[in-house]
Amino acid sequence: MFALPSGYSYGAALLLLASLIWLARRPPLAALQRPDRRLIAVLLAYFLVPSAMTLALGNSPSELDQYVRALLAIPVLLLLLHTPVRLAVLWTAIVIGVALSAPLAWWQIHVEHLERAAGFLNIIHFSNFSLVFTMYCAAGLCWAGTQGSRANPWRAAFLLGAACGLYSAIVGGSRGSWVAMPPTLLLFLFTFTTRNNWARLAAACTLCALLLAGLFAWPGSPLQQRYERAVEDITLYQSEQTDTSIGARFEMWRGALGNLQRRPVAGWNLQAYTEALRGQVAEGRVTPVVLQYSNNLHNNYLQAWVFTGLPGLLALLALYGLPLWHFGRRLRAPDTTARTLAFCGAGTVLSYACFSMSQVMLHRNNGIMFYLLAVVVLWALMRQAEDREASRPARPA
Repeated sequence: MFALPSGYSYGAALLLLASLIWLARRPPLAALQRPDRRLIAVLLAYFLVPSAMTLALGNSPSELDQYVRALLAIPVLLLLLHTPVRLAVLWTAIVIGVALSAPLAWWQIHVEHLERAAGFLNIIHFSNFSLVFTMYCAAGLCWAGTQGSRANPWRAAFLLGAACGLYSAIVGGSRGSWVAMPPTLLLFLFTFTTRNNWARLAAACTLCALLLAGLFAWPGSPLQQRYERAVEDITLYQSEQTDTSIGARFEMWRGALGNLQRRPVAGWNLQAYTEALRGQVAEGRVTPVVLQYSNNLHNNYLQAWVFTGLPGLLALLALYGLPLWHFGRRLRAPDTTARTLAFCGAGTVLSYACFSMSQVMLHRNNGIMFYLLAVVVLWALMRQAEDREASRPARPA
């Protein structure tokens, strides 16, 4: 995903093809548990509801391309729920993937002299995904302790992955990533802190905080530059100069909220919405910068609400809320593997929920495909870990 053009699509295509071949053979399907059925229902709803609203409002049928991916994730989920997967394959892929991001990011910054690294993705998504993979590697460090004699090699691999991911996230420069860091850290501490390891985790978090503070204070640091740019954008916005990254977002959101007061349930056709924005500009309620972004509001929640109505917004909230709820219920599971996978799943959803406040994460191919595949893969592997734990003989009293 990081180091090849359209790299995220290859694994997705292989998984989909494998699932369709598997279903065509009419394999015996085990009874799905209620959470599995709910997840399938949410994926189906995210296909049906926004698609129906898009067509009803007369918006571009090309938008359906994003929603149909939720439908295609269902056979992949069924395949993975019925097919044992070696967890070492997932961890190895995560480490290799994020490790490949760092040299590419270094090349773009120091050889091509780009201001921000983007890999072969959108600049914002490159930074956001790097942060998610860093989170996976941090969770993997906790899982590595269950691997006996192989624990130290796994720890070394995860530390390498976390370092590469953090580097890529920093030089990618997405401030939306920063918003996701505090809640994700709290989620991590809730999941993995015990009476036996709280001191080690506290020391590790302190070390990470000092490292980030040092990187921020370093002269010419990308973190410091992006912070100063944010302060400058907000200062300019207060003086009514809105043609900046943050200022334009504020205006887009103000215009969207104003128009939603007129159609809070039905939503808007894009052409009519653009005309409404022109009316707001003429009345001086928003600045002309909003007309440059009438079809991309840089907020997934407002985007869904405006162009698929309240039903589309509810479908989006369900796509985030239900997986987060079911992953979250397993964050303190007694089995370390299940707990680690639950954290990775919940962390993915929580991160996306934060990223979506300043970016339309699910309206780019890489954004929606990574989210859907990460959720179904982590869900299936977590369920497999739970089943293995349940099938083990009870220990004698």
